[in-house]
Amino acid sequence: MKKDKFFAIGVMSGTSFDGIDISLISSDGKNHFRPIKSSFYKFRSIIRQKLSQISINFNDNQYKIGLIHSLESEITQEYVKSIKKFILKNRLRKIDLVGIHGQTIFHDPRKKISLQLCDPKILNKELKIKIIYDFRQNDLKFGGEGAPLVPIFHKMLVNYLNLKGSIIFINIGGISNLTYVSKRGKLTAYDTGPGMAILDQYVFFKKRKKFDHNGDFSLRGKVNKKILTSILRDKYFGIKSPKSLDKQYFSILPFKKLNFYDACATISSFTGNSILREIKKFKVDKIIVSGGGIKNKYIYNILKENLGSKFSIINELKLDKNFIESQAFAYLAIRRLKQLPISYPETTNVSRPVTGGKIINYL
Repeated sequence: MKKDKFFAIGVMSGTSFDGIDISLISSDGKNHFRPIKSSFYKFRSIIRQKLSQISINFNDNQYKIGLIHSLESEITQEYVKSIKKFILKNRLRKIDLVGIHGQTIFHDPRKKISLQLCDPKILNKELKIKIIYDFRQNDLKFGGEGAPLVPIFHKMLVNYLNLKGSIIFINIGGISNLTYVSKRGKLTAYDTGPGMAILDQYVFFKKRKKFDHNGDFSLRGKVNKKILTSILRDKYFGIKSPKSLDKQYFSILPFKKLNFYDACATISSFTGNSILREIKKFKVDKIIVSGGGIKNKYIYNILKENLGSKFSIINELKLDKNFIESQAFAYLAIRRLKQLPISYPETTNVSRPVTGGKIINYL
């Protein structure tokens, strides 16, 4: 008898380079979904430093194969250690598969390159579990942007949460992306623009701190409207969707001449307003926000004040805003196992709906 529902672990480490999100779900890859456990595991500081250095200077480092291979080995060991801790902590006995995104160090859809670090053979050997990885390459092969991949999971959440009407999901990570699910279930998705990558980079550059905690620095500053208006005119915003961004696309350069707090406020305003502007292009009944960026109170205030009662954080719907993507990659892994599509012309610009991910079975 063919198995329908699976216990899957999803593993996600985002472009903020802070660490690894791990989630266990039960799902059939369609409408059944049950979140079970989730945990976060910090990267060691040396790993964060190496990831920042290689991604910021990727054009210089891309030919240093030994450097990239060495970092991939280190990252993979972090994955192995964290997944083993997660399994032990939760006393997990039956896991059908692990869906792992890998650590993105470069993404350029124009060049058809999206590079994630992860050695699945080591994971397979160490964990003795079926591994599904490399989710973006098939999308690129069929003409897609390689991102965003989570929209089909968002569509499932509409049913899981029993939401009515047209819904927008916003994820604020290193970059920000939007998924629109119409009343009839039609999907539209794309990267709206910056998330927290610029602010994180600027705060580290100035203060050697990893991020603007709760947006406290931003709340103390005043927005430079001239700079904000200028960067909101960037050519990316004129490109027709579907579209995607590398986190290095926008830089801290325009903000370097401002005082520290004003720069933070202007960067946060840039993120918040670029998201808000895209939301306003849709007729929508509810806007649901997830991702670490919503902890920034400056960005939260921009969205809340302008969206009113339509706005909610996904935690209010009894899902954790920090683990939506790790849950999503567990779900996508199950869909891959069943040969179900994860990319669509309306979400990544692929020529037709396609599945994604490669499989390594434990022998």
